[in-house]
Amino acid sequence: MKSETNYLSSLTALRGIAALWVMLFHIDVSIFYRNLGEIFPHASTGLITRGYLWVDFFFILSGFVINHVYGKRFVAGLKLGNMTAYFAARFRRIYPLHLFTLLILVVPAVAVPIFAPNIIDDSWRTYFSWSAMPSQLFLTNAMNQHVYLSWNIVSWSIGAEWWVYFVAVFMLVLAPRYGSRVAVFSILISFLFLVLLVLQHSGDTLDITYDYGFVRCLLGFSIGLNLHKLYGRNAGKAWLSKDIAFVFLGFGVMCVFHFGINDLMIVPLFALIILSAAYNTSAVERLFAGSLLQYLGKISYSIYMVHGLVFLFFWYGLPQAATYFEVIELSPFLRGAYVVGFTGLTLLFAHFTYRYIEVPGRTVFVRRAPQPKLAGTT
Repeated sequence: MKSETNYLSSLTALRGIAALWVMLFHIDVSIFYRNLGEIFPHASTGLITRGYLWVDFFFILSGFVINHVYGKRFVAGLKLGNMTAYFAARFRRIYPLHLFTLLILVVPAVAVPIFAPNIIDDSWRTYFSWSAMPSQLFLTNAMNQHVYLSWNIVSWSIGAEWWVYFVAVFMLVLAPRYGSRVAVFSILISFLFLVLLVLQHSGDTLDITYDYGFVRCLLGFSIGLNLHKLYGRNAGKAWLSKDIAFVFLGFGVMCVFHFGINDLMIVPLFALIILSAAYNTSAVERLFAGSLLQYLGKISYSIYMVHGLVFLFFWYGLPQAATYFEVIELSPFLRGAYVVGFTGLTLLFAHFTYRYIEVPGRTVFVRRAPQPKLAGTT
């Protein structure tokens, strides 16, 4: 997004918050489904247990940002140079870190059966299924090829997004050729198909991953891309740019999570909160411009990918530790310590993967212009 003159810093911060929230969801999963307790009682609040919905925020935000960054480049239609640059940039953005985390997991997949076979259970055979490796390498892991999540369990969304980028090219070509009404209609149609997807898949949840995750991503992405069309026309700016609007929408998101309201209700709230953050130039923007939130947003992709590795480490490590120390259920203190430890490890590793994998990966195979020689040098 920084390649544009209109850098939307608030959206960067929101991306970091979303990544942390998905991480909290998986922290809870790692203890609840190992019968070691809950971060918060599930019967009392869905603030953590509905954290998977932030993936839909990523999909909508991705469509918005892709249009913001690349929209003007496709005004003249499909040109080979623009398409090549676009796909190369998107590939370098997501694949190096995806491949790195995948290769990291190959080590325990090979070593554990030899040195610690007692750890292996049914979930191990699922997560580390070698038959699922091709779908991971070719990013087809959200196209109903397998009936389970595998390897880095969060990478299904990366595969879904990669193939959506191909559809996005045609969306980007068409977008400048229609107005706000068609954009609104496209958003409504995308949401309708999202409703049909939920009804066909499960009836009440957007937690759709390895099977129809690509469709879930495509529909959210379409909403975001057309949302940016409305942003360019300043639709709703008079109200959405106000701080109170952002607070009100944020409260609405919390209500959907807390009270367990139907998942689909979060989609329009996420769309509006993205618009509100993009428009805001007052207190909300100043809050999100803080160095900590900006840094979390900057490394959000690393947070998202790395926490999948940390999850697998604790998924198998916690039951072993609980058995050794004869712990039946984690006490509130131990749960708090676990959340802090999991978060700390994720942020630490994400800092380094961002610096040494993500950033170099964005320039791999990029041809650098030769530097002019200075007078007096050889």
